[in-house]
Amino acid sequence: MGKKNFIYLSVLIVIYLLILFFFKQQIFTYQFDHKLINRYFCSQDIPYEPNCPRVWLSDEELHIAAGYLYATGSDPAEIDFQHMPLIAYLYGFSVIAFNNPYYVEIIFGVLFLSLVYLLGIKIYKSEKVSIIACLLFLIDPLFLDLSSQASYELGQAVFVLLYFYFIIFHEKNFLLRGITLGLIATSKFWGAALFFVLFFNAYKIVTGNFKVRIFIFSLLTAFITFSLVYIQSYIIRGFYFNILFLQLKIFKYWLTHSIANIPLASLILFTTGYFKSWWDNHEILRTQPWSIVWPVSLLTSLIVGLKLILSKKFTPVLLVSAIPFSYLVYLGVQAPFSRYFILILPFSYLSFAKFITPFFNSLKKKKSIINHG
Repeated sequence: MGKKNFIYLSVLIVIYLLILFFFKQQIFTYQFDHKLINRYFCSQDIPYEPNCPRVWLSDEELHIAAGYLYATGSDPAEIDFQHMPLIAYLYGFSVIAFNNPYYVEIIFGVLFLSLVYLLGIKIYKSEKVSIIACLLFLIDPLFLDLSSQASYELGQAVFVLLYFYFIIFHEKNFLLRGITLGLIATSKFWGAALFFVLFFNAYKIVTGNFKVRIFIFSLLTAFITFSLVYIQSYIIRGFYFNILFLQLKIFKYWLTHSIANIPLASLILFTTGYFKSWWDNHEILRTQPWSIVWPVSLLTSLIVGLKLILSKKFTPVLLVSAIPFSYLVYLGVQAPFSRYFILILPFSYLSFAKFITPFFNSLKKKKSIINHG
């Protein structure tokens, strides 16, 4: 990335940080309260009956408490076991170092924008595409909300973008591919990692670039990376720890708690902003956050992808445009939450930016003709 693009990206990052400072100021002033740990052991996350009145903690509070406990030696296979522990560990280390877990999210936000910008340059060879995509995120309510929440999705999205970058531009490096795949899997739930490894390698097969040896080695590297995040669980149990059994337990938990039984619920939520509740009276509810740009960008990505398929151009641009719709279909009957969409918005926004760039170029030419007329 040249000097000019570095300057553009730096300006975008400064704007992002200023937006957070003025509109999400609480993340800079937050101070960890150790009483949260006591409350955690009385919370809904504790499977046994505690010796204290039950209290209800938000997801953020659960993640921060779990992260602190992990960082101070607790077993991630026991504490908040249903979530993969990597990003919670980072929250815990940030609390120990700065008494504030939100610095992790700020760093993830900066990395996220940087990777979106880099992919725009590398795939589309266009700084305009990169700038437009990043500007869309600077006004995107989901991205700004996740930047100020102790939620695992933004970090997982960063690892997805890294994995995409390595599998396209460093396809022979199984270590980088495997490590980033392992990081995706151990960031939250490994269902997303399963989709991306299958989808990206299906693209490799279609384009004739699939290498079985590299694929197998990358999977082995991913498994080792995944297992290392649970090293504390191995140590506590004297290395008699069955990580596969734990994942089956987590999968069972996911089937019990994350199925809405509404076909294409996530696709409907993404395109309309509404979803049908899977509890109580099954009401039609409006989600927050949501943006009209989401369905528009999804439509443009489908148009771009269809044109490339018809012209038989199986390039990375096609892969980018195919990801958003495919992932929404993959989510199937999973309970719809808007925060899941941060994993596909980079691809959706890059496709949208590429789609509208010719209109900007056309306007620029018309303006130039008028000025010289």
